[in-house]
Formats: sequence, C-alpha cells, structure tokens
Amino acid sequence: MEVLIGLACGVGWSWTTRIWTDADGTVRSKGGWAAAGVWLGGMVLRLGLMGLVAAMGIHQGSAATMLSVAAMLLARTGVTTWRAQAMQQTYRVPVAG
Repeated sequence: MEVLIGLACGVGWSWTTRIWTDADGTVRSKGGWAAAGVWLGGMVLRLGLMGLVAAMGIHQGSAATMLSVAAMLLARTGVTTWRAQAMQQTYRVPVAG
C-alpha cells in the first residue's frame, strides 16, 4: 500500500511541475506550491499509514519507507521525462527590423 502511495504522489508531483524550454532549447522544470502540496500530502498519508500499522501492532522496518520514497522519485522522474520529451523544441529567432 505504501508503494502505491509513493507512486501516486510521484505522478501527482510531476503533473504539478511546470516544464518549459529556454531560448537555447534547454528543458527546465520547477515545482510550485501545488507540487509542494502534493508532496506534503503524500507525507501525511505515509505517516498516517505508519501510525495505523503501528496501532495494529505490526512492526514495519525502514525498508518499506525507503521503497516508497524510491517509487515516488522513480514515478516523478519518469513522468517528468515523458512530459519533457513530448515538448517540441522552440527556437527564438530575433525579428529583423
């Protein structure tokens, strides 16, 4: 369940990230307040899940948390890369005149 939360948060984080190209064609990305909100929401969900599991008396090691964070970063990187590759390069040509 924690891995699914990580994947969902990574995808949400990526879709709320702004992507653009510079004048030289370099692709840039920047997360804003919405991206931070998705990230914080994911952390709250993870902490809530950890609290629920602890209340049930189930021991959970750090490996599950690390796997969830890895899934989040993998999903974010994959979707952001896919979105960046879908962008066509734009070239700014100065207007003569």
